Amino acid sequence: MNIKLIVFSGFVTASLGIVLGLATAEMSRGELKPIQLTNSQLTQNSPYKHYGLIGATIGFIVGMSQECVRELKYIKEQERQDFYQNNYN
Repeated sequence: MNIKLIVFSGFVTASLGIVLGLATAEMSRGELKPIQLTNSQLTQNSPYKHYGLIGATIGFIVGMSQECVRELKYIKEQERQDFYQNNYN
């Protein structure tokens, strides 16, 4: 499996996740409630950061998972072709 491609795909979808998280925070501006953390320094920061972070995390996981499925599908297809070539030719 191509680890570099999997990580790259994760970063690309993480960037899309950041955009979606920030868009969600902007759309719910009136109802926006920041995530409460125990560290007072983090609770004083903009709540948009948390939504962007959540979006990036979800995007990274989805992107890596999607690329892993593509890689595994490609490997499975190669194995199937090799099997048919070795047994039926």
